[in-house]
Amino acid sequence: MPHANKDDTPSTEISIQPTLLEDLEARTPEPAEIWYAHSILTTTLYPAAPPPPGTDYVSKTNGNLEYLLEAGIDPLTRKRQFPSGKYPRLIMSWIAKQIRKAGHHKTEYVDPDTHTITIPSIGRLCEQIGVPRGGATMKKVQEQLRLLLSCRISIRSTGGFVAATVNDVVYLPLIKASRTVDTDNISKSGAAFILTEEVYERLGGESAPYDTRAGSYLLSGRSVLPYDVYVWMIGSMYRLRKPMAVTWQWLRERFGDNFDTEMAFRRAFRNALKKVQVVYPAARFTTSTSGVTLYPSPLAITHRQAHEAEWAEQDANRTTPTRS
Repeated sequence: MPHANKDDTPSTEISIQPTLLEDLEARTPEPAEIWYAHSILTTTLYPAAPPPPGTDYVSKTNGNLEYLLEAGIDPLTRKRQFPSGKYPRLIMSWIAKQIRKAGHHKTEYVDPDTHTITIPSIGRLCEQIGVPRGGATMKKVQEQLRLLLSCRISIRSTGGFVAATVNDVVYLPLIKASRTVDTDNISKSGAAFILTEEVYERLGGESAPYDTRAGSYLLSGRSVLPYDVYVWMIGSMYRLRKPMAVTWQWLRERFGDNFDTEMAFRRAFRNALKKVQVVYPAARFTTSTSGVTLYPSPLAITHRQAHEAEWAEQDANRTTPTRS
């Protein structure tokens, strides 16, 4: 029977408060704890760490689609920088959550008719994504939000026939327009921006649900790799009907930007799988010298749980006035 891989590689897992894992085991998530993540747009498209100076773009493939991320110019520093690390992941996942939560109804954070996302303040955003409201953290979140709003995403579809290759490119800014309000008090600085239709639809329609308690555990260390692997795995399981084998080469292209050697990447990926298994014990997979094979498994968040959470929160939106 396929099972999660066991190997002799020492785990890099850090100590985490046992109450979080006990809570994961003791109960199903509340509607507010179910968020959404896209295997590229909310995770691996953003480098784990800032790329070397002179890097023109970062690219990730998904089937015949290639997503490219180009750094924008930070309006504050006037430098070209990539959004990177865990905060772009949390911000984009929060946006996906708010889109799903809104449905067709306007909320405090989302206007579905115009695809506008409103962040009243950085302090409120930090509360929403579950990070401390300390000055250094808020400054970092504010910086990463600026970089997100400045970058450009393009999606290239590659197809063709025997004698030729056809490349269709859609240039896809993350946003159509934005307004940021920066004040001396970072916690009160905010932003509003209009997502492009393509990004709005992908975040709302192609993102898989996950338990934010699992996300908090997986992002508690220095590496974002366990979180990225988890998002890829839960998304894959949603549509998996038969075993799916992926090679180490494919995995490194998707997840291994920051690793200099194949050996280092494989070791880190196996350790990431161990952490994922802690929060998603039902996941069935094996590793081998050629790569990783996923097997159809019980979903981390069932379709029923996800739908009931959406209905509950959309009902709350219609009966609860927005905060002033």
